[in-house]
Amino acid sequence: MVSFRLSYEEYELYRQACAAVEVHSLSELARVAMQQFIQGHNGTMPVDDQLRDLRERVQSLSHEVERIAQRVECHDVAPGVRSAANGSSS
Repeated sequence: MVSFRLSYEEYELYRQACAAVEVHSLSELARVAMQQFIQGHNGTMPVDDQLRDLRERVQSLSHEVERIAQRVECHDVAPGVRSAANGSSS
């Protein structure tokens, strides 16, 4: 068990933070904060940074898939490809 002192202002600030992020208690808020602090100092990225990194990667992959799809569509529209698809020769 760990205990620490807070001023009234700190207590109110942390209590409001609990309500804002839907954490059930100051104890839970302290545990989560300590876990994130430790993770950040052990060379692992905090969860928020990991999510941001994943979003950026997914967005990059999405753009790449769109670029490839456009190239495929342009290639399919080429005259030789259209004739071959219709069964006729050029």
